[in-house]
Amino acid sequence: MGAEKAQVKLDGQRLVDHVIASLPDDADVVVVSPFPLGLRGVSQVAEDPPFGGPVAGIAAGLGALETDLVGVIAVDAPRSGALLPCLVRTLTDKETDVAAVEAEDGYLQPLCAVWHRAALLRALERAGASGVAAKRLFDAPTQVARVPGDGREQDYDTPEELGALGEVELGPTHASNQSSKHSP
Repeated sequence: MGAEKAQVKLDGQRLVDHVIASLPDDADVVVVSPFPLGLRGVSQVAEDPPFGGPVAGIAAGLGALETDLVGVIAVDAPRSGALLPCLVRTLTDKETDVAAVEAEDGYLQPLCAVWHRAALLRALERAGASGVAAKRLFDAPTQVARVPGDGREQDYDTPEELGALGEVELGPTHASNQSSKHSP
């Protein structure tokens, strides 16, 4: 994205705030970021090592939760939190480790999923932590229930892609604090 993703703004609101707003009201929320986000009423932790990748972030977030069901979503998929209720229903209706969204192209979204805590702990142990791709969490013997996506699971990798949803303003970059604007 060229900037700290959580701080990128879509129509004047940070992506992290879009994601939090899309979550069910009763969700216990933990945001994983090494950058101070100034979130009110939301726990924040950093992955270890910092910038260790999504699996390290998932492990850090899990360590800050005490729930049996654990949702995993990405900040660059700002509408994905709305899919959590469907994923929870699927997970509780089937005997499986995780319910994950399957995108239209057949890609199973590891960052749009709900896990049983024990299964996620096992998957994290198998995958390792730093620098590991999130899709490694689905390696056998993980049982995955596939839930068809509806487009809200889409992640946006560039400001131009995100511009399809509205006006984009880049926040702080890793190299500087310059910002630029992109519109649809």
